Amino acid sequence: MSTHFLGKVKFDEARLAEDLSTLEVAEFSSAYSDFACGKWEACVLRNRTGMQEEDIVVSHNAPALATPLSKSLPYLNELVETHFDCSAVRYTRIVRVSENACIIPHSDYLELDETFTRLHLVLDTNSGCANTEEDKIFHMGLGEIWFLDAMLPHSAASFSKTPRLHLMIDFEATAFPESFLRNVEQPVTTRDMVDPRKELTDEVIEGILGFSIIISEANYREIVSILAKLHFFYKADCRSMYDWLKEICKRRGDPALIEKTDSLERFFLGHRERGEVMTY
Repeated sequence: MSTHFLGKVKFDEARLAEDLSTLEVAEFSSAYSDFACGKWEACVLRNRTGMQEEDIVVSHNAPALATPLSKSLPYLNELVETHFDCSAVRYTRIVRVSENACIIPHSDYLELDETFTRLHLVLDTNSGCANTEEDKIFHMGLGEIWFLDAMLPHSAASFSKTPRLHLMIDFEATAFPESFLRNVEQPVTTRDMVDPRKELTDEVIEGILGFSIIISEANYREIVSILAKLHFFYKADCRSMYDWLKEICKRRGDPALIEKTDSLERFFLGHRERGEVMTY
């Protein structure tokens, strides 16, 4: 099931602003920072144990418990309890993407014994923010709820000066994400996903592959970051960055970089072990 728009909620702007102010001074976790090109961070509001320091997603089948940070965010808690089936919630996190940052294209849950159903509620966004899934690009609007098929290769980015904040909720696995919604304004028509990106020409591709002249261990991560962002501006599948990177390393003729790239693709798109962290 591909990602799609589910509905919209109307915020109490004053109460939301109070909770967002609390989040501005809250401590965000560095878990999953190896997935980030730039500043991507999260804080846990509900999880398996209710302990703030448990910031890694694991398979479990019990309703999620509120963390200490969650208890200091009354309006966000009310949003969850009003608009979602809390008995099916397994994790709730605030995800913040800051200026000129993105998530490296990846698939989620690869290290888990079972998957979850992931919904996003947009708390703060702007026109410089976007999500991608395979070869599609889309913008999640303020107050909107989206189902994200996290098993499909995807990414997210913010190219504005202000951060993007989403409330990200993992539910027990089901084929019907709509079943988790409560008191939500349902869409009356299908959301059209307009693609504003430029065409990916042969000239652009040759420019990308030109990194083969300079790529090295010293600048490998920086080049990965550039490649990870290109599909937000050119019509390309988010997985294309791995094809480009492999060809760049092949042209460079560096066996160590070729091996590093194979590991990178395996970790983000193929398979990773529980607790495994990718360094590159």
